Amino acid sequence: MMIMKKLNISLFLLLLLSACFGQRRIVYKVVATVGGELVLLSEVEEQISLMEARNGILPEVARCAVLDQLLANKLLVNQAKLDSIAVSEEEVEVQLNARVDRILEFMNGDLKQFEDYYGQSVSDVKEQFREDLKNQLLSERMRNQIMTNITVTPSEVKTFFAQIPQDSLHYFSS
Repeated sequence: MMIMKKLNISLFLLLLLSACFGQRRIVYKVVATVGGELVLLSEVEEQISLMEARNGILPEVARCAVLDQLLANKLLVNQAKLDSIAVSEEEVEVQLNARVDRILEFMNGDLKQFEDYYGQSVSDVKEQFREDLKNQLLSERMRNQIMTNITVTPSEVKTFFAQIPQDSLHYFSS
């Protein structure tokens, strides 16, 4: 509780300072909450930027889809915490090391290129992604726990798709 008060005071001071200096840039904006999990505008914008980098210009509904996905992940993380699903620090470290090693493979093991690209050291990059990776692992574990007892028969799939109006189905060319 004390940490939250300090965080709120720090954020208030940060926002107050930015207002005093005439900056009109949003530094911290919560767009949604799920349980104790916050969805920040910066998270939505980051996901949109990644999708645009991969796919080019996105339709406006992509923003809603990104927010929907972030909300679903936060819901899973929140439920995982409530259900006491744990992810050890060792697991997170192993995953971080594997991901950094994979990136370095693409860069032919050149640490200088890595640091130039990310603008920070390998340890700083790991620290930046540690919490996100932990939440991703929690989300996956919760999703797997939910899905283990679900079975769907072929006839249920056929019935489901038969109930969808034909004009609502997307057309995919061959």
